[in-house]
Amino acid sequence: MEENNKKRKTEEFVEMMLDACEKQFPKKCSCCGRYFDTFQDFLKYTIIPVHSKDHSLQLIDSENLHEVIAFRNCSCGTTVTVQCAVDKPQKKELLHAITEEARERGVDPEDVAQLLRDKVIEEARERKAARN
Repeated sequence: MEENNKKRKTEEFVEMMLDACEKQFPKKCSCCGRYFDTFQDFLKYTIIPVHSKDHSLQLIDSENLHEVIAFRNCSCGTTVTVQCAVDKPQKKELLHAITEEARERGVDPEDVAQLLRDKVIEEARERKAARN
């Protein structure tokens, strides 16, 4: 019973976030039409936008809207987004975990989100290496 009430740490969301990202592919750039067959292709052929190197995940947490969105730039320069959680309960729980961890560490939620982003990217690359 006590275990169910335990708050989840952001690290526990890495697999869920990666699965959510992978489910959104194939995807294509709305400007140049470049096709990204998998999330791993997307990571390989896009970059984090220069203007948001430190904060490329947007956290939206309001009464009716809960989103964690990753921004990456296609080689043509167009920004392409990927949602990092699929359903509303996941999004709310993820945002809560990010906010709580930030409060505990004494940092901005965006800083915790970027560390989480890096873990998701690392896990995606490890999955690709394991498949090859």
